[in-house]
Amino acid sequence: MLGQQIKAEFKSAVTGRQLIIWSALILAFPTIQFLLVMNNYVYYRQLEIFLRVNNGFLPILLPLLMVLIYAVRFIGEQKNNFIPYARIRISLKDYIGSKAIVNALYSFSAAFLMVFIPFLFIIYIEPSLGIIELYPPDSSPKVATTFEQLLPYGTITYGLIYSAWVGLNGMLYATIAFLLLQLLNNSFVALSIPFAGYMVIVFVLQIFHLDKFSPMDSVFPFGIGQQPLWTVFIPFSALCLITTALILNVRKKLYFRYE
Repeated sequence: MLGQQIKAEFKSAVTGRQLIIWSALILAFPTIQFLLVMNNYVYYRQLEIFLRVNNGFLPILLPLLMVLIYAVRFIGEQKNNFIPYARIRISLKDYIGSKAIVNALYSFSAAFLMVFIPFLFIIYIEPSLGIIELYPPDSSPKVATTFEQLLPYGTITYGLIYSAWVGLNGMLYATIAFLLLQLLNNSFVALSIPFAGYMVIVFVLQIFHLDKFSPMDSVFPFGIGQQPLWTVFIPFSALCLITTALILNVRKKLYFRYE
């Protein structure tokens, strides 16, 4: 039953309007950032262009953008009291569970593509177009960023793993927002908490010079020097714990709401 509901949820979410929204979210921000940085910096490697593109709008707006991918759709069903009627034909566990899974998969895919599509363009297509002139690599200052430890395994390996890393973090923010919608009566507050909490924690950690543990710099570590890879798992683990705690609360409280 859960599998059938997931399949139905996938189909209902894919509309022409929704595809336009997703395409705009996935492509607009990297494109705007590329246009802004293409002539304003000196580049020695194609990778530096990619890093600069991912050091603009996306690091700040990631939790907010992830909410717009799917979780915001759930507000309409809550306002129209659709959930009590859904319980007549399907168990609440399957109904909410299918939406949580679809929300997670769509948000992961969107965050992944926001990074991987620009990666493919900048690393493999832009050099043949010659849009940006590179300076001699020998004159480059020797500055590396986190995740460049993966480059010896291949550039495409770096791109895939890093894009998947952004996808996982984006998925967690979207999941947290979706779970909060089940627990809070105010939808605006529920959807705002991931973004607001993200910005507050980033600000506090900057004050204490703990940027390497910042949820922003752990996902987009291009404003600080290279850190050991284990550092990025500290904020990621915190997100996993928050998500787990919210899942347990939803399991305890959700069924009583619609009695």
